[in-house]
Amino acid sequence: MYEITIPENSSSNCFDSVFCSLLKYFGFEYEAYNIKYFYTEYYDSVRNRIYRGKSEANILLKDIYGIDLIFRDKNGSDDLLEIIRASAYNRPTGIVIDPYYCYWSPFYQKSHYFHMLLIAGIDYSEKKYICFDVHFDSVGYIKVDFDILNNNYKRYFAFGFEKPHEVKLESMTATIQGILDAFDGNLEAKEAELFDYFTKNDRQELFPKNLETSVPLINLMWIVEDKKNFPIALRYIENKTKKSVFSQVFELLAASEKEFTILKIALIKYAMSGILREDILKSMISQIFETDAKIVERMKYALKEINV
Repeated sequence: MYEITIPENSSSNCFDSVFCSLLKYFGFEYEAYNIKYFYTEYYDSVRNRIYRGKSEANILLKDIYGIDLIFRDKNGSDDLLEIIRASAYNRPTGIVIDPYYCYWSPFYQKSHYFHMLLIAGIDYSEKKYICFDVHFDSVGYIKVDFDILNNNYKRYFAFGFEKPHEVKLESMTATIQGILDAFDGNLEAKEAELFDYFTKNDRQELFPKNLETSVPLINLMWIVEDKKNFPIALRYIENKTKKSVFSQVFELLAASEKEFTILKIALIKYAMSGILREDILKSMISQIFETDAKIVERMKYALKEINV
């Protein structure tokens, strides 16, 4: 069995916690993964949802660590147990599953979403997979019947790499630069989109009775965490380059973390009472994007210092 542990200050997002924990287990400098948490986009107009930027974990793992993240969709001819057994000696296998079928999840038989588990071992005598799951208490492990996962998983994945090597620092700074270059300075439009999302969509759909399954609140929680954890990557860059250039960015990220926390609290109150001060909501959202604009400005200056 793989004795995997969650790094300190890891995201509670199931995907990120699995990837970061695996990086730690295999000896990679997992702190660099926190570069993923820099983004300035929070609303997907096509899917009409709150989300966490556009960074793709598979691209980031390849660019920064040289790791291939290999996903395979479920196929009727696949034998999940055999797939896990065959790869267990080299790498643990992960699966993507709807938490509607996970009895330890608040989504169980209530609402559909997505979730990732890592198969850390197999208990053949009990016919159970030993799963590593950030959402299962504080231990991170739970035994799940073969049939539950075999019947309900959507995809499985594996890591492809030979051995840990040095993080590609230039890829980290290039990731930041790409986001800075793509920053949309049309703050009024961005503010209006986010404001309309919370005020024009049905409140019961946004905030169901069981708030633990509210997708907007879950994503806002992750955004708050990302604002807190992104500085880990910046400190990693400072340590590697021996340059302290991000002090003002750290202050602005702390302010952004607080602003998103306040927004989340206000929306929870709205969910519970049905009362919303739209002028206050508009002011909160405006402040969030004003802070982002300042972060982008200061980050540009800091990167120039790093690249000198």
